[in-house]
Amino acid sequence: MTSKILFVGHDANGAGAQIVLLNWLKAEAGRGKKNYLLLEKGGDLLPQYERYAKVWVWRKGPNKIEKIYKKIPFLKREDRVDREPNRTEMAEMWKDFRREKFSLILGNTVASLSLLQQLQGMKIPFGAYVHELNFSLTMYASEKDMHFLAQKVSLVFCVSNQVNRLLVDKFNVPQERTLVLPPIIEIPKNRSDRGSQVREDLGIPADAMVVLGCGLAEWRKGTDIFIRVARQVIRKMPKVHFIWLGVGDNIFSAELKAEKEHWDEGKQVHLVPRKLDSKPYFEAMDMFFLSSREDPFPLVMLEAAYHEKPILGFKDSGGVSDFLQDFPDMLVGYLEEEEARDGILKWLETDVNTQAEMTLELKNRSLQYSAECFLERWHNMGLK
Repeated sequence: MTSKILFVGHDANGAGAQIVLLNWLKAEAGRGKKNYLLLEKGGDLLPQYERYAKVWVWRKGPNKIEKIYKKIPFLKREDRVDREPNRTEMAEMWKDFRREKFSLILGNTVASLSLLQQLQGMKIPFGAYVHELNFSLTMYASEKDMHFLAQKVSLVFCVSNQVNRLLVDKFNVPQERTLVLPPIIEIPKNRSDRGSQVREDLGIPADAMVVLGCGLAEWRKGTDIFIRVARQVIRKMPKVHFIWLGVGDNIFSAELKAEKEHWDEGKQVHLVPRKLDSKPYFEAMDMFFLSSREDPFPLVMLEAAYHEKPILGFKDSGGVSDFLQDFPDMLVGYLEEEEARDGILKWLETDVNTQAEMTLELKNRSLQYSAECFLERWHNMGLK
């Protein structure tokens, strides 16, 4: 069956689910398919989305009157930045959608479910690609949204087995409507060998071992766990360095910096803001520590695997259990920090040549999430 799909995203910010959608649209466009995307809001990725799809944005910027209001100091408010489409704009969008004769409306993330509900008048089947586990589900989707998912969405694609189990067991999504669809990543065409420059810039000796963690500093990513485990490892192996890539201007980043100041006399923990190009940091590391409490299917894990580096993560924290199911020495008990410490020490002390066969297998497994493999899985589901 050939489907003409209207993809729906909640925004165009550069987070994991949005990048997966971008990679998907890019892969389809590379095969000559025309894509269609409705975004609730814009964001940094909008120009790239527009390169690979016809894009509509639901929430518009301020109208002329609101722009005047924004110039009045005491009336400046963030909620004036976006607005719902007016009747004319909505009518134009609906006219466009009907003209395209879509056979499926596919929401990317549960944060898009509220917008999907506003499209019910189109009388087109709904699908949803769910990238969230419990914490994010309760944060970004209302009870009404989850009831809509369970009752009205015909096809629910889950980014990992744990997401699938959660939706079925807790949110009453019928098992027969769910399918596991792991994410798509963009495989680098070459390596840059810029890791040595990262080490030099951060003051890390060339012979030091480096453990990397990555992601926006937040509760889900376990940045507090990362720094506690770093302290325990450094006590046992004084020359090792830890890098967290993704600190920002939030409370979790502030806490991370404050804790580091209390004990990191040797300046062995490096807190680095998010970078548009993260590859040099993966080239600089010797091991990747996925400290997440909850991570449906972390793309950074696949990037680490592609660079043939050992990975350590917590069982039952999400997609890491799917990916590392054949590598039991790279999984430790859920949030067991001492086990994580011992696991990191074990891998750092393992000879690189001994690691080689296993890390090569990790790389080969990461290639199974390429655009070609993703589209093959997707098409095998009967949807094109």
